[in-house]
Amino acid sequence: MGYSVRFACRVVGVSRAAYYNARKRHQKPSADKYAALRSWLVTFAGEYRRWGYRRAWVKARQAGFTCGRDVVRRLWRQEGLRVFPRKAAKRRCLPVPTPRTQPAACPGQVWALDFQFDSDYQGKTFKICNVIDEFTREHVGFEVARSITATAVIDLLENLAAVRGGRPRVLRMDNGPEFISHELTQWAAKQDTIEAFIPPGMPWHNGFVESFHNRLRDELLEDEMFDDPAHASHCLRLWSERYNTHHPHSSLGFIPPTEYANQWHQTQEGTQTNRS
Repeated sequence: MGYSVRFACRVVGVSRAAYYNARKRHQKPSADKYAALRSWLVTFAGEYRRWGYRRAWVKARQAGFTCGRDVVRRLWRQEGLRVFPRKAAKRRCLPVPTPRTQPAACPGQVWALDFQFDSDYQGKTFKICNVIDEFTREHVGFEVARSITATAVIDLLENLAAVRGGRPRVLRMDNGPEFISHELTQWAAKQDTIEAFIPPGMPWHNGFVESFHNRLRDELLEDEMFDDPAHASHCLRLWSERYNTHHPHSSLGFIPPTEYANQWHQTQEGTQTNRS
């Protein structure tokens, strides 16, 4: 004949809480069905220190795990994982605004340009000129050097146009001396390219490239110690390839920029086929 836990505890003089705690200590631990996912998340968080649980969930599903976003969020918190804080972004205040808004409607239409600065292990500064496609968010190209002149910017644009199969309709830039130079203005006029300058001290008017710069600094520039501009260029090229092909971009539906561009072109080809 069985007795209730309440009665048995009263007879032996122990509380029910003490009974349940003792039983819990002697029970065999149950297997964690999320053990593999936990291990994967820890590795993921170590490699992508500026990515949170939402991107971790997207990449986990791509890696073959069957899990919901809430499960990933719970495991993320249980493992004490977090997004590493970033440093405050630099702001540059430059003269004479000529704001011209021209939102991108297709790939290759609007390229955003801006400079980013970093230093090597000796503390010597170098510049990075980045070019972003505003429609696909692709890192189109870059130049790394101690000094980048207007001529170097034009050479970069010519090389990118040759690789990408055409020049942009719009260049969105700030009022830096390299961008407002007579040489670049002449080049843009010959190519029938609009120069869209943003107001000084308002980097959010060039938000796509500013967001990219934050990501680049968080994931590469803050972690690497560069020997010289050539070393920085090599590291940036590897990072750029990974960014374009693997970075799940929230504004693109959590798919990488290159995949988004390919999907757009496939959709356009399908539309043209249906019309014909």
